[in-house]
Amino acid sequence: MHDDYPLTPSQIAAYQRDGYIQLNEVITGPELETFRDAVNAAVKQDTARLDPNRTKGSYEQIFIQCVNLWHRHPAVQPFVVSRRLGSIASRLSGLSVRLWHDHALFKEPHTGAKTPWHQDTPYWPHQQKMHQLTIWIALRDATIENGCLSFLPGTQKHLDIAPVNLADPQDLYAVAPQTKGLKPVTCELKAGSCTVHNGMTFHYAGPNRSDGMREAIAIIYMPDGTTYHPAPHPVTDSLGLKAGQKLNSELFPLVSD
Repeated sequence: MHDDYPLTPSQIAAYQRDGYIQLNEVITGPELETFRDAVNAAVKQDTARLDPNRTKGSYEQIFIQCVNLWHRHPAVQPFVVSRRLGSIASRLSGLSVRLWHDHALFKEPHTGAKTPWHQDTPYWPHQQKMHQLTIWIALRDATIENGCLSFLPGTQKHLDIAPVNLADPQDLYAVAPQTKGLKPVTCELKAGSCTVHNGMTFHYAGPNRSDGMREAIAIIYMPDGTTYHPAPHPVTDSLGLKAGQKLNSELFPLVSD
């Protein structure tokens, strides 16, 4: 994971225009198998104490999520902080980037509900909101049947839309009437391929109607120099940060040259 993934100028331009791009075969062969096994083991360990018979809340019905696996699971760490992925994030955004956090997103077979249309960055305690981006990696094939991602091109330019409540979502056009008429683009992925999207790009994932788990991990980056905006978030709640403080500690490593 130390070599650069090839990106063409036209791919970089497409990402900056549309706010998302699909990249194929980013992780392959034994590396993919090792990464998938490491994430699966980490998710299994992190969720082992949960009662399988519990009543799930609306948000938990969407997916199993585990944040910052790289902090707790050494086998996951080298992939999350890898040069290859950090370089992709940096070259697409045109900026030096730090890791914000990783986020395993497993959508359970048959019961995994849809993920409503939303932007990501409004949920994050960042004062700057324009250039965060997520590399969403399919650990197994992501299909329409099991809940792959769809995007609304160009919506990264809409910076003043209220966050969507994922547990009780509003109608997209009520929240963002400026998205009317935009045609969604759905990105099915082979295992090891990924999408990259700007944190302000509207995206959606359908329910998992398949017999297998939809296994994916999102690795999220922020521009070097991003500063803290006081707001609840599990990554920063315990850090005692002050407004305007740079998110540049060892918890948010620089992952690009």
